[in-house]
Amino acid sequence: VESMSVQSNGVSRLHHSGRVSLSLQPALHLLGYELYVASVKKEALSELTHSLLQMLLQLFGRDVEARRNRFFSYTETPTDYSIVADSELILALKSGGAGVHVDVANSRWRPLVVEIGALGALDGISKIAASVIAPLANQNVSIFCLSTNQDDYVLVKDEQLEEALGCLAQRFRVICDSEQPSDKTLIDYVVKHVNYSDLASKLNIPCPARSITHPYSCSNTPYTICSVVPKALPCIAGTILELMFFRARLADDTFFSLTIVEEDISIVMDSRQLQRFPDDALYCSEGVWRLLTIGSGPLGFDECGIVAQVSTPLAQAEISTYYISTFYTDHTLIPSDSVEKALAVLNANKCPWLCGEGEKLSSLGRPLTVITSGSLR
Repeated sequence: VESMSVQSNGVSRLHHSGRVSLSLQPALHLLGYELYVASVKKEALSELTHSLLQMLLQLFGRDVEARRNRFFSYTETPTDYSIVADSELILALKSGGAGVHVDVANSRWRPLVVEIGALGALDGISKIAASVIAPLANQNVSIFCLSTNQDDYVLVKDEQLEEALGCLAQRFRVICDSEQPSDKTLIDYVVKHVNYSDLASKLNIPCPARSITHPYSCSNTPYTICSVVPKALPCIAGTILELMFFRARLADDTFFSLTIVEEDISIVMDSRQLQRFPDDALYCSEGVWRLLTIGSGPLGFDECGIVAQVSTPLAQAEISTYYISTFYTDHTLIPSDSVEKALAVLNANKCPWLCGEGEKLSSLGRPLTVITSGSLR
């Protein structure tokens, strides 16, 4: 029988609906959100602060219904502000004169999440590296990942959803959490055409080694991964907004991330900012984490296997990692006491051109396809 994974801080990593499966086969949920990935230029934040504040004040309110059916993620990097949200919120940002400072990737994304249980003792994306991340890479499915302190959301392009579900249905019970009839029809079709024989062996398919094809760098800044107690959110909203828009930067390698998926509210922040919050407002991960940034230029949204290149060898080395994709680059959080081991593992998996041998592939730093108008499906 599946069991809940409880972290050392006592926080269970649960699917946001709170349901825990009693099946021997873990469950994969297709959530009903239709999401877009956007980038706000650093110099334009002041012009868009009012629009962002309006969105966030609604999500931060005491009314739980304001967060129901909402998926919102905001990540500040040294390059830009990366935002993942539904078309309504993205179009609100694009409206008005300041919208010219917002780039939107030309794909619609659908989030998948695995119900915790029977997937090993690791936390974060490492828990699903072998069963979700690597198989999708092998299937040439592009993914965009967002880890929170409770869940790991794997976003796939709408046009690759059937392929992704068909691949993962061999390992999971696929459950539709979407109210859209087309999603239910798609899952029924996928499940009907899956060969369920020999499932036990399929759950333990070994992951092929993948060479790391993009440069990476590790920050010295200490980070903490937190879950916000939902009832405390209105009381600490002002502090969160200060950290997002008005704080003094403590380091040049700035990174701050806020993700809200209904009642799953997660923050990744510089550990030195924790003192600004009351003790009973946050559940924090044990210890501090270091940030590894993947990519020296835009990674784009079409290349497959970037997440697998990093998460698979680290999971095989029994290192827990959390993964946050952004518009231009990817980021993984590694426990501070495992950094040396993690870097040794990753360095051993570098492609020759990252070690100073051979030529760089032309795919590094390739241009992005973006929507510059407000036309979203």
